[in-house]
Amino acid sequence: MCVVSDLLRAIDVGSVTLLGLLDLSTAFDTVDHDTLLRRLDLNFGIGGTALAWVTSFINNRTQEVLFAGKRSATCRFLSGVPQDSVLGPLLFLVYAAALFAIIDRHGFKAHSYADDTQIYMSVSAVEAQDAVNRFAACVSDVESWMNSNRLKLNADKTQIIWIGSRQQLANLDHTDLTLHSTTVTPLTTVVDLGVHVDN
Repeated sequence: MCVVSDLLRAIDVGSVTLLGLLDLSTAFDTVDHDTLLRRLDLNFGIGGTALAWVTSFINNRTQEVLFAGKRSATCRFLSGVPQDSVLGPLLFLVYAAALFAIIDRHGFKAHSYADDTQIYMSVSAVEAQDAVNRFAACVSDVESWMNSNRLKLNADKTQIIWIGSRQQLANLDHTDLTLHSTTVTPLTTVVDLGVHVDN
């Protein structure tokens, strides 16, 4: 994982790293088809036959439920990409690619796997409060972008952890972070893509 190697490098130079794990609500289900296809064409240069193939993959998808021998009416999906497919996570990343520019503008680095996004910044212990303030501003801008793109950030499920050497962490003031009306307390252990990371 690139995040882990970056964190280890930060520890070697005597810094601490603020790692934030962002949680999205039903991200794959809310991807707007027209917006996705427009971004594939304009931002990534995918057109012609390739764009027609993606269009046929996401459009006109239907669902029905069979329960106790009775079948529901067929429902057509107007948004969303299939989460259980190989292409679904990639299409979601294309849809949300603009997030990386927002995160970069605040001085953070980011990694994403499908709808799991990690943002992080390495600073000296004395700059920790500045990093927390920048993190709050970054998450606020990310949330605004998501709201305008039919995505929802769960601020109450956002997690943060400070990572560093025992000596560097001892110099930190572990104050809580407020994201809108939600208080986020730094944790000592998080699970990131199934990997347990401690501070």
